[in-house]
Amino acid sequence: MKATKNQLLKEIKQLERKYESFVWYARKSPTDIETIEGVRLEANRLEREYPDEILSLCSPATGNWTHGFNSGMLAATRLVIDALDNGIEEAYEFFPDLNT
Repeated sequence: MKATKNQLLKEIKQLERKYESFVWYARKSPTDIETIEGVRLEANRLEREYPDEILSLCSPATGNWTHGFNSGMLAATRLVIDALDNGIEEAYEFFPDLNT
């Protein structure tokens, strides 16, 4: 069954949130986890919800590659969402948008 534009957009937005969370996780400071309750709670939630992805992100062997992949996915999903919402020209103005 083919996806409608709305179904596809919903899926892409879910992926955007997922990869934004991974990029945020990689950027957070260990000090923030110790001192800011909201950061600790969100980090713990991601560790429970995505244990394999977080393990790969934290691994010395695969962490850099995984963070690069997650960043690329975040940029790509935002490009698609922006292009659908605002047009391709405007989407490219902000590409790659990796703010978290």
